Formats: sequence, structure tokens, C-alpha cells
Amino acid sequence: MPSQPVRIAYIAGYGRSGSTILDIALGQHAAVVGAGEITSLTRHVWRHNEYCACGNAIRDCSFWSSVRREWSDGQDPGLMEEYCALQQKFEGLSMMTRLLSGMGLGKQFSLYILHTKRLFSAMQSCSGRQVIVDSSKLPGRAMAVAQIPGIDMRVIHLVRDGRGVAWSLLKGYERDAKSGLQKEIKPKSVFRTALRWSMVNLAVEYLSRKLGSEKVMRVRYEDFASDPVAVMQQIGTFLELDLSQVGTSLENGEAMGPGHQVAGNRLRMNASIALNKDETWRTRMPARQQVSFQRLGGWMLRRYGYL
Repeated sequence: MPSQPVRIAYIAGYGRSGSTILDIALGQHAAVVGAGEITSLTRHVWRHNEYCACGNAIRDCSFWSSVRREWSDGQDPGLMEEYCALQQKFEGLSMMTRLLSGMGLGKQFSLYILHTKRLFSAMQSCSGRQVIVDSSKLPGRAMAVAQIPGIDMRVIHLVRDGRGVAWSLLKGYERDAKSGLQKEIKPKSVFRTALRWSMVNLAVEYLSRKLGSEKVMRVRYEDFASDPVAVMQQIGTFLELDLSQVGTSLENGEAMGPGHQVAGNRLRMNASIALNKDETWRTRMPARQQVSFQRLGGWMLRRYGYL
């Protein structure tokens, strides 16, 4: 009898759009493990022994240590380095270009399939949960994972008003590893954010057309933060899960405990987290910066109902 497919809830979109809080919220369900930005696990989290949301360094985290042992069992000692190289090749926006142009993926993609499937299977086995939340956001990674047999992936396209994203990225932060900031974060210009925000969201839309509407749903951060009951009900229907209790808890302002999220927003390191709608950009972002964003990204803001 064939084994059940690994179920993945993939959160795609641009950074600072609420993916970490959505990951943590979904992880409150008994059948779901919120894992954070899984793409970062092998790229830098394990190598630099960064912190898991449970408060332990990754190599001291019971969950991720078990996943690492099961994933690497019987594999070459250079597995991590080999997989990182495969991620660089297949998880960027170039993956979209390959598929758009009809280019073949090559023999190395079979290795990517093998290692990725083993990693997800190890996470499923060690967590005892049926659904894995991957909030890596990268549309290229989502497209790559979608090509893997035996994986049932549903994509949540999470969108936030780009002006709010730009305002958030204008602020820099010093490195503070234990609080979840593994490196210094430098301020990003409004122009850069507008360009990249538009490109990434367009790439997710292309992904949606390739996978079909039954595999991708769009969620606006503002709707999630304003009416979590309705949005969690919609996501629950999409993922075939009853998320009504999670939505009610969020609506009531009840605190959530993080799970084993890696990378992502530093709020994952808080012992208790509540859903709060952040729209400080409306009153604090200078009008000239808002106009600057709109000049380049205004057509996308209108597309998502922000203008």
C-alpha cells in the first residue's frame, strides 16, 4: 500500500509581511508543525548554530537534532554542503526562468528531490504531525518542491501593503543572536524594496498559474490581522484542517507559544506572542517615501486592493 504524501503548507511572498506570525499561528493546531524558514536550516542555521524558537541553539534542540540524525542516517558526511549547493541552484528565481523557458532541470535535480523529500519525511516522523509549515517565502523553492513526487504542497501567498514592508525595512538592527538577529540588518531603500516586493509577488503569481488555483490561495496580512477568525477559516478549508479554535484564540488576543521555527522574524524568540496589526507606517512614514514607493509599485498596490 503506498505511503501517504508529505503535506506541506508553504508560505510564499516577500519579507516583513507576517509570515512568522502566520507560521506560529498555524503551528498551534495539533496536526501541524510550524518549522519556520526551512530553506535556512541547511544554508546557515545549522552551520552557525543559530537559535530555534524553543530557546535552544539548533544543535541543542531536541527536535532538530533528531531530524538531523534521521535525515543524515546512511548518507555521505558532506550531505549538508551538497544540499546547500543544490539549494543555490534550484531555489532561486532562476528556477522560475528554467521552467518558463522550457529548460530541463538536469540530473542534479534528482538529488535535490531525494534530499528534500528525506528532510521533510524526517520532520514528519520526528514531530508526529501530519502537516509541515514552511515559511521560507521563496517562490523558487516553492516551484522546486512542487516538482517532487510524494509531496502534497499547498501555497499561501501572503501579501502585505508594500508601503508597510518598505517602512519596516527602512529600520536597521544590530546583531543579537539570542534574540533571533543572527546578523546585522542594514536599512533598505524604498526604491529597492518597491522593486523587489513587486518582482517577488509577481513570481508567486506565476507560481499560482503553474500550480493551479486549487493549490494556491492569497491572504492579505491586513485581513489576517483584522479578522483572524474569517481568514483562519478560509485557510483551514484550503488545508483541510479545522482552524476555527486557532482563529478564535487570535481574535481574543490570547498569547501563542512558538514551536521550533528557525530563522524568520525575531518575534519567534518570545515566550508568548499575540497577533497585533502593525500599520504604524500610515502615521510615521513620511509622505515623500510613500509617494516614492507608489511611483514604482503603485500598480501592484492597486492589484492587491491597497489603492
